[in-house]
Amino acid sequence: MLSFKSSFKQMGVSLIEILVTVLILGIGLLGVAALQVSSLSSNQEGFFTSQATSIAEDIASRMRATKVITMIPNAPIDHASLIANYRNDAAIACNAVPKVCRESAGQTASCTLPEISTYDKYEICTIAQETLPGGQVRIVGSVGSRLTIVVDWDSATARTDIGNRANVNSNCLALTGSAERNCILMEIVP
Repeated sequence: MLSFKSSFKQMGVSLIEILVTVLILGIGLLGVAALQVSSLSSNQEGFFTSQATSIAEDIASRMRATKVITMIPNAPIDHASLIANYRNDAAIACNAVPKVCRESAGQTASCTLPEISTYDKYEICTIAQETLPGGQVRIVGSVGSRLTIVVDWDSATARTDIGNRANVNSNCLALTGSAERNCILMEIVP
């Protein structure tokens, strides 16, 4: 005769084991999503820093190119005038388009130092506003003939939508007056 045993081997997975697996997988995916948001923010801030550095180098190059005028014997301007014309402790405003004083389409204009510096500051201001979120440029005077170029922007790391509130560069607060703005500082001797 055949006898049936009452013990059965478990086959498959129970519902509780599946729920625990889904829970662990869900927590892991939430961690990956948070890491992705943080990575995007860091990459964006790195891009902004790179753009701001390029803008600061551009205005420094323009100032050095204009400095050549002061080296000509019997030049109508001196080095101190050059610095005074580029220095601007407040954010440079780029409201009105000034006289074009750099070579453009094969044309050059005869300009005075104040016109050249006004045009350079206007162009840099426009580039900063087009390239950086809330981009601003300041050329701050410091000791002697040194100038500090400050390019600042609304910091992606200070955005409250991703939960970060700290400024990346603590030196920016004193210059910009806002803890939500990041900046690069470039000190030059034009």
